[in-house]
Amino acid sequence: MPEDLDEQPEAVRALVGQTITVTEALSGIPNSRPYQLRVTEARMSPDPASGIVLVTGDRLRMDGTPAVRKWGSTGRTVVFLDGWTEVLGLPALPPREWAREAVGLSVYSEHQRAGIAAQIVDLGAAYRVTGEDQAVPGDQVAHRVAEALAEDGMRLDRHADGRTLRLRHRDDRAEVILTPKG
Repeated sequence: MPEDLDEQPEAVRALVGQTITVTEALSGIPNSRPYQLRVTEARMSPDPASGIVLVTGDRLRMDGTPAVRKWGSTGRTVVFLDGWTEVLGLPALPPREWAREAVGLSVYSEHQRAGIAAQIVDLGAAYRVTGEDQAVPGDQVAHRVAEALAEDGMRLDRHADGRTLRLRHRDDRAEVILTPKG
């Protein structure tokens, strides 16, 4: 996650210094009462593919006066959900080349991993796999993906083309690209 404001997308940088009205459309909290937030810090979530931004600032009442709580703090961090740029009329975030589909967890049972893989992999397609000369049938690819999801921190991402998949390990091992043929 970029810590420096200069490394954040333009829309995120534009939030800092602004006073914005936080509504249900931004925060996703149903029936929440709108309030104002004087933004002091904004950054993308640790998973930039999510489109979520973390915004910190001073909470204000709708008339602009500080909203001091019992414990004396007006500071607040708010999560703005994907689509927040449209709500605030800011420039869109850069297009995401890869979007997360699944994350490996060792607590998944074999049955759970197989179910996740079957939902993501096209079982009827043949795949080109990084480092292999021959096409691999979809059911074998699903089995490999299910095995990979047993590893904590393994990420399975989908390319913007909607078909290509990528397996990324937490350590220095090379990523594996899975591309359906045809």
